[in-house]
Amino acid sequence: MSAAEQTSAAACVPGGKCLPCESLDKSHLLSPQQVESELENMKLWKLSDDSTKISRTYTARNFQAAMDSLNDIGKIAERENHHPDMHLTGYRNVEIVLFTHSLGGISLNDIAMAKMIDEEMGFNYSPKWLRENPAAKKE
Repeated sequence: MSAAEQTSAAACVPGGKCLPCESLDKSHLLSPQQVESELENMKLWKLSDDSTKISRTYTARNFQAAMDSLNDIGKIAERENHHPDMHLTGYRNVEIVLFTHSLGGISLNDIAMAKMIDEEMGFNYSPKWLRENPAAKKE
């Protein structure tokens, strides 16, 4: 069993729901290589320079679309009890930052949450931003 599989088996349960962060320890932190491997199919997410966080940025169509996306991500976060840092600047530029706060780094909970955001959200992007970021188009 690979290190990623061992970490996965320890952190997540079937159905993609992850364990409460309080039950995790430093052994659940993913290495930068493990994170990069997970992000290969998640083109909109980026690993931070210090390899402790993943983030996704986008420009919403307008202020209301930005606020709606933040509220909808908040609902997912509450349901999963795993809360990202969310930033709104310039009235429609959004950044979502994920890391396991209690560990100070990235665990499979963060990867699972990023995947939930990607799969469940219906973003209302700025048309210009969407043209410049074709990976954001859902198939």
